[in-house]
Amino acid sequence: MTRLLGVVHRVALAVVRCSGRGCAGLSMFYAVRRGRKAGVFLTWNECRAQVDRFPAARFKKFATEEEAWAFVRNSASPNGSEGQESEHVQKLQAKANKRLREPLDGDDGENTEPCAKHVKQSTDSIPSVSKDVFSYMGEFVVVYTDGCCSSNGRRRARAGIGVYWGPGHPLNVGIRLPGRQTNQRAEIHAACKAIEQAKAQNINKLVLYTDSMFTINGITNWVQGWKKNGWRTSTGKEVTNKEDFVELDRLTQGMDIQWLDADKYENDPELEKIRKERNYSWMDIITICKDKLPNYEEKIKIFYEEHLHLDDEVRYILEGSGYFDVRDKEDKWIRIFMEKGDLITLPAGIYHRFTLDEKNYVKAMRLFVGEPVWTAYNRPADHFEARGQGGTALILLVAGGHRVSRAAAFGEALRVESPWS
Repeated sequence: MTRLLGVVHRVALAVVRCSGRGCAGLSMFYAVRRGRKAGVFLTWNECRAQVDRFPAARFKKFATEEEAWAFVRNSASPNGSEGQESEHVQKLQAKANKRLREPLDGDDGENTEPCAKHVKQSTDSIPSVSKDVFSYMGEFVVVYTDGCCSSNGRRRARAGIGVYWGPGHPLNVGIRLPGRQTNQRAEIHAACKAIEQAKAQNINKLVLYTDSMFTINGITNWVQGWKKNGWRTSTGKEVTNKEDFVELDRLTQGMDIQWLDADKYENDPELEKIRKERNYSWMDIITICKDKLPNYEEKIKIFYEEHLHLDDEVRYILEGSGYFDVRDKEDKWIRIFMEKGDLITLPAGIYHRFTLDEKNYVKAMRLFVGEPVWTAYNRPADHFEARGQGGTALILLVAGGHRVSRAAAFGEALRVESPWS
């Protein structure tokens, strides 16, 4: 997860570094071999400051930093092409400079760079992509988004967004943020871009990872209250980034989106350790509440029926709370309260059931070894071989800021057990 998010962030950062002077994609590198100062520069303006009206200047534009530095260090030109390139670049930039201007002191902080015009991409022109090239969490397609802004809050701030669907995926994008340049707007627009792309591919179930809790809280918790208050906060103030949240709210209509905080759910080192040790290679997210779970009343009754599975049942609570009931060796129920940050492993063959508490809400990650098997066998089901294998229901809980563990043993009373020893 950390590696994937790093990829998205680097893409967004690369866009931020884009010169904004006629660029149509990611940043270019301007190499100056002979000028007022030799080196590699990220913008045409920086390059131009070194070569403009400098006798016999030598400079060239490259797509990679390595090529640019190789040009700078090569004091002798093998074919003299850099002179032609510099002349060509000068002519192009001379034409471009007539159309461009730097933000004036009286501007409101919004850069009027033409690079932003490239951000608006018509989803109608995006070709259909095979469903096989997406990553899935159950029935949900997984996407990672990020936004960043250099000099955030300052007059010359520049922001970019990144959307990552997977290695080499045709829908991966890194583009400049249009309009006002801030980090929060970049995060919101990155999510908007991902949802636009999903809709264009007829995807309506999406797991969207973002490290912006501002975006997650805004769209999942605050936006309904804002709409009721006429897009004003509870204190009567106008909502920050109102237009952006209006657009995000519009895009989410008709979509089933699981918003996951990329900095928490998969970056928990103990959860990651469990997944590796037990080879949990498949996961998905389930949200149990009236608004999110189809056939809610029927499903709640099914969950509360005493049953067993022929595979381990692993649940990691992301939000909300509820109860798992597990049978002890005297065939009595042990009730286990589960809340955010807790993980339970119920071994194959153990009778159990689940119900919500008075909050009527829980979001949980379900983990499996290989492809998931959903079949539940209601009691009596003692004829299965798994019933005779025994096992321990391992429950990892957060207590006082430290992880502790408890075990409802298959045929034993509740006891303490450490999974980390």
